[in-house]
Amino acid sequence: MTYPEKFVPALLAMLFTIPSAVAGWAPTPAEMAALPPYCAARFNEGTEAFKSWRSTMGGDFNHIHHYCAGLNFLNRARGSVSSKNNGTLGAVVREFDYVLTHASPDFYMRSEILMNRGIALSMMQRHGEAVSNLLQAIERDTKQPRAYMALADLYDKQKNRSKALETVSEGLRHNPDVRSLQRRYTELGGKPPYPAPVEPVPAEHPAAKPDETVASGTTPASPAAPSTGASETPAVVEPIVPAKIGSPKNPYCRFCPD
Repeated sequence: MTYPEKFVPALLAMLFTIPSAVAGWAPTPAEMAALPPYCAARFNEGTEAFKSWRSTMGGDFNHIHHYCAGLNFLNRARGSVSSKNNGTLGAVVREFDYVLTHASPDFYMRSEILMNRGIALSMMQRHGEAVSNLLQAIERDTKQPRAYMALADLYDKQKNRSKALETVSEGLRHNPDVRSLQRRYTELGGKPPYPAPVEPVPAEHPAAKPDETVASGTTPASPAAPSTGASETPAVVEPIVPAKIGSPKNPYCRFCPD
């Protein structure tokens, strides 16, 4: 048996739902260990790991086994020199396409899937499509160093070294502490210092009105009347005397005759 026995029931059930091109994707224990942890969880329903990942990914977790299948094929293609490699990479693209088509538009892993699709396409020498996917991945998530690296490597293979350096420089602006980007920057002829990091955009606050420049949490004082320079004596407030009612003979009757 080439994979853990506990995965057998789930794998057999899932293989009926995966396109025929992926019917042979079932990973060995070593291959499963090389995949992200949500892959093993996806094939182990009822476990806490399954419930946790489903809670994190929501409904899109239902499709993630296709991405896992694509990743497994991509790993196999990287380690193979077989003339059938393009067939394996074709399966990679199809599996990634399934997730991109069926997952929600705002699925948080969409950028990563686009990046790996671009890598697979570059391995198939479909460079134009690969560049497009990698640019889409970066547009969705600028904090993805591998996408910049893959795109720069693709430009470098096309003898476009300046474009490769420009790509790595942009990657460093968004990921200034990533050593792989720093190393690639130097290899491509970049000179120190590294590109300046992108400054966070400050939050916009409405400008204070002239009469609202007092400290926060206090009540603005009313404008003071201009001083005349003379000492001012407080005005004497006369007591209010209620109007008399009634008549001298009957002071409590307002409408009685005298």
